[in-house]
Amino acid sequence: MTPIGVFSVDAGVEHQFEINPKGYLTAVFRYLSPKEGLVEAGYLIRTDRRVEPSLDGQSLAAAKGGTLRIDATEAEPGETTELTVSDTPQDSPVPSASASAACPDSGAVDVVLPEVSAGDSVTDTVAKLTAACLQVQYAAEESDGSEGAVTKVEIPTTGSAGTVQLPRPDESAPGPGDKVEASVDKAATVFVATPAQTPSPSDTDTDSATDLSPTPTDPASPTDDTTAPATTTVYGRASAPVRSDPSTAGVQVSSIAAEGEYRALCFQHGEEVSAHGSVSDIWVKLLRRNGETGWVTATALSGEPETLVPTAC
Repeated sequence: MTPIGVFSVDAGVEHQFEINPKGYLTAVFRYLSPKEGLVEAGYLIRTDRRVEPSLDGQSLAAAKGGTLRIDATEAEPGETTELTVSDTPQDSPVPSASASAACPDSGAVDVVLPEVSAGDSVTDTVAKLTAACLQVQYAAEESDGSEGAVTKVEIPTTGSAGTVQLPRPDESAPGPGDKVEASVDKAATVFVATPAQTPSPSDTDTDSATDLSPTPTDPASPTDDTTAPATTTVYGRASAPVRSDPSTAGVQVSSIAAEGEYRALCFQHGEEVSAHGSVSDIWVKLLRRNGETGWVTATALSGEPETLVPTAC
């Protein structure tokens, strides 16, 4: 388990965690912090195989990747909400990437730059950074390298060096073994490889954040193709994940954007979701550009959930 960070959010709004590397489950806890108010805390959990999550002892749907969101805003003060993710006996040792208790809570710290190469494991890289008392955040970067692997690391410093990049861009820049002064309050950024997107005039794009966006020729007229499924045009109210099932436990297969235009096939009642300023158990089945489908909560779409799509699945 690797912490991503804690972020303040507004009521009805979810923090959009930008990174979801292959082979990891992103767990997000939403709760009320005594100091910061409403926040969301994210964690990356390495999942080489399907795992069995449980929340406070209650089993959830099996998962291998995607995002699992837990809303603990109704918990009483002092009450613990516990997520357990396992595919091995619970008494097995679990390696931790947490920073040492000897690390300062704020200010600056001397850091000996570790060895970081493109293609390194995210887990191993984060372990090196947290061992050096650095906080860590994540960003996606298109790359031809191995998907889900590290492409580079950027470490903000308090000195004239500014932001240090590993692996270093040239021989004159600070590199492994060199000592820099870094701010404990500023997170180092681990860039994780995602597949490069190749523009195509066809509707065969791979799964990407925009693979739901219709082209001007997407809606088929009855005279063009009578076998094409009937769709209803819907519009994004907010950025939100598109999942394999009508539930937040479903694997994220794509996403929608605010003010985006999408084609909906039908609706179905599923898990109740409180987000984007409304509450609804309605999920809308969207037709994706690659011909496959995915589910999005109706709270992320503009309009009343009950009237968005006329056809039930």
